[in-house]
Amino acid sequence: MISRMSRRGFLQLCAAASALHPSLARAQAPRKGGTLRVGFYIEAATMDPHLSGSKIDRQIYHNIYEPLVTLDVKLGIKPGLAESWQQPDPKTLVFKLRQGVKFHDGTDFTAEAAKFNFVRMKTETKSVRKGELANVDSVDVVDPFTLRLNLKKPDAALLATLTDRAGMMVSPKVVQERGGELERNARGAGTGPFEFVEWVKDDHILLKRNDGYWSRQGGPYLDRVRYRPIPDDTVKLQSLQAGEIDVMDYVQPRDVAAVKADKNVVVLDVPSLADFAYQLNHTRPPFSVKALRQAVAYGLDLEQIVKGVWLNVGVPANGPIPPTSWAYDKSIPFIKRDLARAKAKLGEAGKPGGFSFTMTTNNLPINVQEAEVMQAQLAEAGISMKIKLVDGATLISEGNAKSFEMISYQWSGRPDPDGNVYQFFKTSPGTSLNWSGISNAQLDALLDRTREVSSPAERKKLYSEVTKILQDELPMVFIVHPIEPKAFSPRVQGYEAIPDGMMRFKDVWLRSS
Repeated sequence: MISRMSRRGFLQLCAAASALHPSLARAQAPRKGGTLRVGFYIEAATMDPHLSGSKIDRQIYHNIYEPLVTLDVKLGIKPGLAESWQQPDPKTLVFKLRQGVKFHDGTDFTAEAAKFNFVRMKTETKSVRKGELANVDSVDVVDPFTLRLNLKKPDAALLATLTDRAGMMVSPKVVQERGGELERNARGAGTGPFEFVEWVKDDHILLKRNDGYWSRQGGPYLDRVRYRPIPDDTVKLQSLQAGEIDVMDYVQPRDVAAVKADKNVVVLDVPSLADFAYQLNHTRPPFSVKALRQAVAYGLDLEQIVKGVWLNVGVPANGPIPPTSWAYDKSIPFIKRDLARAKAKLGEAGKPGGFSFTMTTNNLPINVQEAEVMQAQLAEAGISMKIKLVDGATLISEGNAKSFEMISYQWSGRPDPDGNVYQFFKTSPGTSLNWSGISNAQLDALLDRTREVSSPAERKKLYSEVTKILQDELPMVFIVHPIEPKAFSPRVQGYEAIPDGMMRFKDVWLRSS
C-alpha cells in the first residue's frame, strides 16, 4: 500500500514507472511520423497557462510551452529554458537562459521576454499564478540572456514552482496582439516541441511537431498530437481497446484490474502527488460556521469512500500533502467518522435538527458516485446534502467566483509541498485558489515560514502544524490521495513517466503496426 511507503519505496516506484513496460521502451530506433491520439476525461479550460487552474490544461501545456526549469523522473530539478541558475543570497535567484530559442511565432526567447511573463503573471487581473509568485518582488534583465528574480523573503519552494505553469514562457508578441483570444488560440505562443494548431470545442485540440525545436537531442518525433475529450469512462476505455485512441490519461479504479489483464493495453501506475478534496466556503452560510464544517467532516467515512468508490486505488487523506511527499506526516491520522461528534457539532452550531447545503462537483461517473456515497453518509448524521453537477469549466468558474457552498477540487499536486498548500490556504489577495476564503493569522505565519526555512526537516515540522490547523479549521474536507494509472496502445514507444502525472510527448514515437 502506498500509505506504508517509505521515501525510498516511493523513489523505487518512480524508477519502476520511468523504466516502463517493455512495449513502451522497445529497443528500436525511434521513427518520425504519425498522430498520437489522446483521450481525456473533460474538455480543457484555457490555453493560457497564466490563467489556468485545470489539470487537463497542464497536460497539454507541457507539450506546447516550456518552463524555465523541469523535473526528472525522481522529481529532481533540471535545466529547461534556463540552462543554469545560481542563488548568490537567499533572496536572489539568477537564471542563465538558453540562447537560440524561438517562440513558435518566430520571435526570440530572451530575458526581456521572460521578464514580460513574470510581470504579467503578477499583475494580470485574471492571473492564477499570483500566489505561486507572491514572494517575487521584482524582476531584472541583467543582460539579454540573464534574468534576476529579487525576492521579498527567502522562498525554498520557488524553484520547484517554476517547473510548471508559473515558469512557463509565453510569447509577448502573441499576448500583446491577441489578448484574451489566447485562451482559445495559442498559435505561435510557446517554445515547446509541439505547436498549437486548433481547438474545436467539445471535439479536439490539435498540435503539430515543432520542426524548429531548439533541442537536437531526441524528439519530437510525432507529426501531431490530438487531444479528445471523452467524458464517458467506458467509451474512453473501449476506444483505447479498439485502437481509436492511443493514450488515456487515467484509468478509473473500477477498470484497473481488467485493463491490466488485457494484453493489448499497457498500464503504468504513476506515483501521484495529487490531493482530491472539497472546498468549504467560509465566506457565506452555512460553512461560515466552523462547527458545521466540523459536523460534515465527522459525518464522512473516508475509509468507506476510498474502498467503495476508489477501490483502494489511493489512500485516505489526512490533509493536502500526499504520502509520496517528503513532508507527509504519517503520525497525523485522517479524520475518522464519528456520528456522535458530528451531532454534537450540530448542536454547538445551533442546528440540532441538522441543516442542508449544496455540493457542486463534476458530472463524471466517479464524482457522481462519490457524491452519492457522501450524501448517504451525511444523511445518517442529520445533514442533507444536495448535489449540483456541472462541467469542468463551470466548476472552475464558480470556484473562482466563490459562488458555492461546498465544491470538489481535484488537485494534481506539485513536487514541493508548498504547491499543495500555500495558494489554497494563505489569506487573499494574491492566492486565487483560496476558494474557501480562509483567513487565519497563525496559519498565514506558518505558511510564510515554510517558504523562508531551507531545511527540509524544519519545513516538515511546519507542514505538520499546518495540517493540524487545517483539520480544525477545515477550509477543505480532504478525501483521497489517488494513484494514477495511465494506459497506452502497445504502439506507443519512449514514454517517460514523471510522478507529477503530466504527459510529456517530446520523445514519444509510434511503432508501425
